[in-house]
Amino acid sequence: MALKGNKGEWSELYAFFKLLADGRLYCGDGQLNRYDDRFYPILEIFRDDSPNRNSYKVQAAKNNILVAGETISLEIPQERFRQEALELLNRIKGMDGNTDFSYIEPFMDMIDNHTVKAKSSDKADIRIVIHNLQTGSKPELGYSIKSKLGADSTLINSNKDGTNFIYKVQGVSDEDVATFNSFDKFKEKFDYLKSIGATVSYHKSANKTLHNNLTLLDLGIERIIADSLIDYYSGNGRTIAEITEHISIADPLSIASDTDQPMYAYKVKQFLLAFALGLTSSTPWYGNFHANGGYIVVKEDGDIICYHFFDRNDLEDYLFFNTRFETPSTSRHLFGDIYQENGKYFLKLNLQVRFK
Repeated sequence: MALKGNKGEWSELYAFFKLLADGRLYCGDGQLNRYDDRFYPILEIFRDDSPNRNSYKVQAAKNNILVAGETISLEIPQERFRQEALELLNRIKGMDGNTDFSYIEPFMDMIDNHTVKAKSSDKADIRIVIHNLQTGSKPELGYSIKSKLGADSTLINSNKDGTNFIYKVQGVSDEDVATFNSFDKFKEKFDYLKSIGATVSYHKSANKTLHNNLTLLDLGIERIIADSLIDYYSGNGRTIAEITEHISIADPLSIASDTDQPMYAYKVKQFLLAFALGLTSSTPWYGNFHANGGYIVVKEDGDIICYHFFDRNDLEDYLFFNTRFETPSTSRHLFGDIYQENGKYFLKLNLQVRFK
């Protein structure tokens, strides 16, 4: 069967080849710049977490990779992985519906790796044993891979009611509701409410699981995100960073008036970090991080940088400065119109966050 995948999925395979060729995992700052003097030597890579998985061990002294498993044991020069990574990168960059990837199948067979996207039971796309030169430890860590070569990937996926926030709308009549619902664009909707003096205040999350997960994370974060969505849908900004700045000024939790500490930015960073490494809107969360290594990013030029969980400041900054709110389908996720319930008016807004 021919290997198939989108740019993001092929990027996972590219990252696998490139990391084996380099033998190093370079760190990055919050603006996607690589620290040339900050890296972790790679000792071994696994593409899944199954008990009988193959191992790809970097033998730096020999400049080769030892591929070992139940049915395979061979050494391949790192230069071969470098060549395969370069060829794959060029094809991903020029990828269209007719791009042929069949050339790579003999090499994939040789290294006993038969999938473009690795299979895993958690959020980790690749598992790497690194050598922490500061502590001497050699942990096996799981990393989520994000690619800038294809379409922007999502950090928080929307789903019907799972990521809907409910607001109470006051100061409107049935005629006002009909007018509001007739507008196609959210900025027009909120401009209209403002023009008639109506108010929109947060009521609750439509999803009890999301409410509980956010409460476990931080008692104030649900209100912060709810107010951030109003700001976004009102047309006051798109990026997480700029919306958070607006919320900090509004100070809905009354926690920032007498301090210069980044009260809201810090809380939003923890919110993004939790979603990046384990929290979802549909499954009860117990505070555990699954992609416990962090994030690996494939840049547009093919360079690879990593944000480690134990370098949390850089990882948090990367998430904070490289994400934006997005409007998903209103018909699919059933939000965006004012509705009446028990004689009161309500409005649902949906949460979706995408990398930019």
